[in-house]
Amino acid sequence: MALVCTQIDEWIEEEVSQPVEVWENQQQEKCKDYPWYDPRGWVCWLVWVLVKVIRWVLVTVGRWITRTVCKLVATVVDMVKNILSGLWDIVVGIFTLDWRRILDGLIKIGLGVVLGIIGIVRIFLLCDTFDFIRGEFDKSALRSHVRGLLDAAYKGEARTQIGEAIRLDHGSFGLRLTGTAHRTVLDSETPSPEEPAVPNLVVLHENGDINLKELCGFDYPQGFWNRKRYKTLKKGVVVGGGGGGELDNPISEDELDTYLSSRGAQGPKFIVLAMRDGVLETKLDAAEDKGRQLGLILDWEQDTTEVTRADDIVHNGFDTGTASPSLVRFLVDTIGRTDRSNAAAQTPPSIDQAERAAKSELCHPVVVGVFRYTDTLRGLASSLEASSCQARHNASGATFIDNFPDQIWKYVPIHELGHCFGLCHVDGIDRIMVSTRQNSPWSWSLLWSWCTRGEPYFTLDEAKSTWDYIVAHFDSACLGASGDRD
Repeated sequence: MALVCTQIDEWIEEEVSQPVEVWENQQQEKCKDYPWYDPRGWVCWLVWVLVKVIRWVLVTVGRWITRTVCKLVATVVDMVKNILSGLWDIVVGIFTLDWRRILDGLIKIGLGVVLGIIGIVRIFLLCDTFDFIRGEFDKSALRSHVRGLLDAAYKGEARTQIGEAIRLDHGSFGLRLTGTAHRTVLDSETPSPEEPAVPNLVVLHENGDINLKELCGFDYPQGFWNRKRYKTLKKGVVVGGGGGGELDNPISEDELDTYLSSRGAQGPKFIVLAMRDGVLETKLDAAEDKGRQLGLILDWEQDTTEVTRADDIVHNGFDTGTASPSLVRFLVDTIGRTDRSNAAAQTPPSIDQAERAAKSELCHPVVVGVFRYTDTLRGLASSLEASSCQARHNASGATFIDNFPDQIWKYVPIHELGHCFGLCHVDGIDRIMVSTRQNSPWSWSLLWSWCTRGEPYFTLDEAKSTWDYIVAHFDSACLGASGDRD
């Protein structure tokens, strides 16, 4: 629901404020045509100032009122949804004797109520109003920073086109990017390269390369708090209930046992998705919402990608010492990203063309939902260019896993995407770029931030760093220009 409020605010900026701002700019140019002693010029300037003041007051106050009402409604709706969803999990868990689902329901209700109360209190204590005001100042400061970067890097028509594309001077500011969110999938019918008469999943399971029972949600070898919400779905025609909800037709543990014991000869045919549909949507919505704080307006396309290699199912973590090269190999071989070091992949072979192709893909970020890592990693990123904390890689993109509860782990994709833009880990669980593996969960701003921010956030300095990376490494076409740098 938070994303809806953000989109409403952007609509007001685009459809209400921007046309008036354009008229103000035209009127300002017209007023300059009159000499200072001409009374018509005085009237012209008076009208311009009056319209500018009225527009600013009405639009700003209107946006604040709309935002406040929307945030209040969204907070209440989210709290009610969490309570009802938690109650459903408890009821189903009782009837199926699934204590894990019962506990999940209790956690969902508890977190939903606590966060809902915090959200409502923030609004009535005007903390959210303070956040709105601070956000306006941050947005203005970021625009000024980006303006300076673009003025130094581009001239003439290219500079003008980029300014218009990102709404630098008026409208809803941000770089519009269309990314792809892949979700990896397993297919029970895909044959094994080693034994073509036997399904690949059976062979990998028998060899100990994967635990298919874990991947189907029946075993939890990484512990209760590291469970993932994998989704199994039987193949074939399935009649839905007509309620518009997520389609479910899972296999049972007995059916999976039959599939494994018969080496794929018996049992239903099925697929396994790395996470449920709703889980992926929640994470992508969070990425869209928080991306605005970096000056990124993201739009996601979704795709499913079958994986068959053991290390594409269970990804190498930091415990293997090969996490980074394994990720790059996966992004290139499985997802189809360009390897900047592979001249032979270009037609005709050219290292310069490979470099240009890899850079052009920065304009189309990729995040991939995977099944798990060999350790307790939640996500992993590969930035194309180096920053103060990120190494230079041969391809760009990120992977992430699912974890419960969503209120905590829905920010993993945008966290990893932040690394793709050169951002570093920080202290404090109130920050999106926190890493409890490398940094402290505590920061002195923690309590104050939960009042003024309400959710994990990106800072203005992180937004500036993101745009330093963008202007330095993105090609001009991605920014909206048809020309090149000066």
